[in-house]
Amino acid sequence: MAITEQQLTELYYEYADMVYRVCYTWLRGHKADTEDAVQTTFLNVLRSGGLPAKVRNPKAWLITCAVNSCKNMLGRSHRRDEELTDRHAYRDQRDETLELILALPKPMRLSIYLHYYEGYTAKEIGRMLDKSESTVWGYLSRGRNDLKRQLTEAM
Repeated sequence: MAITEQQLTELYYEYADMVYRVCYTWLRGHKADTEDAVQTTFLNVLRSGGLPAKVRNPKAWLITCAVNSCKNMLGRSHRRDEELTDRHAYRDQRDETLELILALPKPMRLSIYLHYYEGYTAKEIGRMLDKSESTVWGYLSRGRNDLKRQLTEAM
């Protein structure tokens, strides 16, 4: 069954900000790539005919789609994480903590964002990222330790 324009519009208005934040976190704050990834995510929803019938949590499903869009974008363009962090001209003003989170390695960065900003459990994050729950807990622990160390050094 195809998704109607009204359904897609409602889905977009309800989740676009969240999808943007996930892509922004994954792509380390590169605004133009983030906008492309968000557009690709919702375009894929349209192309696939909408949410699959078995989806119980549209937010989690869209996060998974957004992460996959970001992965595809990075793979297609053959860019590395380091190249994205060097493009300061396109970066938005952010608070210091978010800057530190964006500087973390990809698995830690996304796990911390999804857990603390979006409220997902380690088990849910593991399903979204195709990782075990214990691996996600490790990412969260190491990420918190890195953030704590950096914030302590800054004082």
